[in-house]
Amino acid sequence: MIGNAVSKRYAGALFSIGKDKNLLENFSETLQTLASAVEENAQLKELVLSPVIAQEEKKSLIMSILGLCQAGDIEKSFCSLLADKGRLSLIPAIAADFKAMLDEAKGIGRGLVTTAIDLDNDKKAEILSQLEKQTGRKLELSYAVNSDILGGIILKVGDIVYDASLRAQLDNLRESIKRGE
Repeated sequence: MIGNAVSKRYAGALFSIGKDKNLLENFSETLQTLASAVEENAQLKELVLSPVIAQEEKKSLIMSILGLCQAGDIEKSFCSLLADKGRLSLIPAIAADFKAMLDEAKGIGRGLVTTAIDLDNDKKAEILSQLEKQTGRKLELSYAVNSDILGGIILKVGDIVYDASLRAQLDNLRESIKRGE
């Protein structure tokens, strides 16, 4: 919880700067690149998380990575601040929070659609179109298959879950029968 609140605060600060300077996309791209590097490279992740490695060494390495991805001065200063405060381990969380803020500013919702069977592209497009009409927002959906739901669909957008699965309906029916309704 603390890491989440802290990462949101850092992401919010960078978002404010990016909004004022019209650099939100650049900042997002840099943060995503840096977060991917930390998450995908076990040695880099271990180095960033290690309490034994000096902050200056970590800072130097992060600055090298930022130089390779041609980050601007603001991104470099931001990451330098993170290094000075011992917060480099929060880079993936900050990147995720920043991306969520950017999506919200653009009016984009991200969601996960879970079905019992794999859907073809036409059905996915139909579901996307219908959901965008219902929510009044542009959505970017990911799709998953879970045969345990038996049928129907489960949609998760942000913190909201719409469960129209056959499994959920059967569970509700079972509860109603137990209560004698």
